[in-house]
Amino acid sequence: MDSTGQREIRSAHPTHYTEEKDVNPTLARVRELATHVTKRAEEIEQQRGLPDDLVDDLRDAGCFRMFAPASHGGDQLDLPDVLAVLEELARADAATAWTVGQVALSHLIVRCGPAEAVEDVFADGPDTLVAGAVAPKGRARHTDTGWRVTGQWPFVTGSPRASWFYLSCVVVTGRSVPVGDDGVPATRILYVPARDIRVLDTWRVLGLRGTASHDVAVEKARVPAYRAVVAESEQGGEAVHRIAESSLIIGSIAVGLADGALADLVQVAAGGKRPALSARRLASAPVFQDRLGEAQTVLRAARALLYAEASEAQASAGTSTALHRARLRATAAQVTSLAGQVVDTAHKLAGGTAVYEASPLQRRLRDLHTATQHFVAGRDSYATLGALAVGAEGGSGPL
Repeated sequence: MDSTGQREIRSAHPTHYTEEKDVNPTLARVRELATHVTKRAEEIEQQRGLPDDLVDDLRDAGCFRMFAPASHGGDQLDLPDVLAVLEELARADAATAWTVGQVALSHLIVRCGPAEAVEDVFADGPDTLVAGAVAPKGRARHTDTGWRVTGQWPFVTGSPRASWFYLSCVVVTGRSVPVGDDGVPATRILYVPARDIRVLDTWRVLGLRGTASHDVAVEKARVPAYRAVVAESEQGGEAVHRIAESSLIIGSIAVGLADGALADLVQVAAGGKRPALSARRLASAPVFQDRLGEAQTVLRAARALLYAEASEAQASAGTSTALHRARLRATAAQVTSLAGQVVDTAHKLAGGTAVYEASPLQRRLRDLHTATQHFVAGRDSYATLGALAVGAEGGSGPL
């Protein structure tokens, strides 16, 4: 790759994360690992999951303990530091970053549970792989000893490797689902060990194929009462905030993916590509230069918004309002949308080169457009934020 082009793109990174004195140890180790991850990207996609040795490498780098509680040996990093790690991984391979990011999200949610439940999940150490689903696709019935859980949840990233799962359920009483005054059903987040989980091979998709985001099913599993987070409780309120905060995880992966796409494009241009019927090399074309410069600027804007919101969230930790949560989700949606524009531009400018499976730009396009289907990237959060701005009711659902 042309070194000048690479430096130009890298200069878009926030100074805080490029100066070595400010780099957290996990990010430093991931940067050393990144080239290896890039070389494994096609293998990861073909295998539809991370290879065993790469999982070991990521664990050794500290990727699976970033949000694990310090009380149980975890690093419990600040949010901006975790986002920087995920961005770096996504630049190498989006599926790897997505998998690591979902473990981080899972650890955030587990930390919201009762101390006894946290002790169960992290009994084997802070690198415990946890997976789960925010959408309440299961049903939980109260019993004398706790809960009996049945259901099927889609999009459970990393499910084949997880030792524990957090699963969101609606509460069932008799034959009905009780609802509150706001019309929203009562819910519980329950922590379930892998032995009670059945993984269904459903992840055959457009992009992010290496995330192993299969469905999982549970049939009448018994869960002790203490392994539940009640949505209406203080712990439930914290979980709601953490879920909103973790939407920035999707944004950071989108930013890293887009940065990688621009680097791929620069490599194509620096390699001397000459578009069909053109007397001029791609890198010398004014239109190409104009659109590349614009794409770099859009990416810098997305990154600046992402880290500004993350820094504000970190500074206001412990205070959660509907407005805070709406801003977090709207930021994630906007950052992901801007990153999508960048990837689309990179793919378009690369021309016919990018249509082949051998092109990393083709994979990045598919990965990005799979990421934009996540509910975090939807427009609902804008309406919620706008409603709150004018003092109107802003429905945000269970999140």
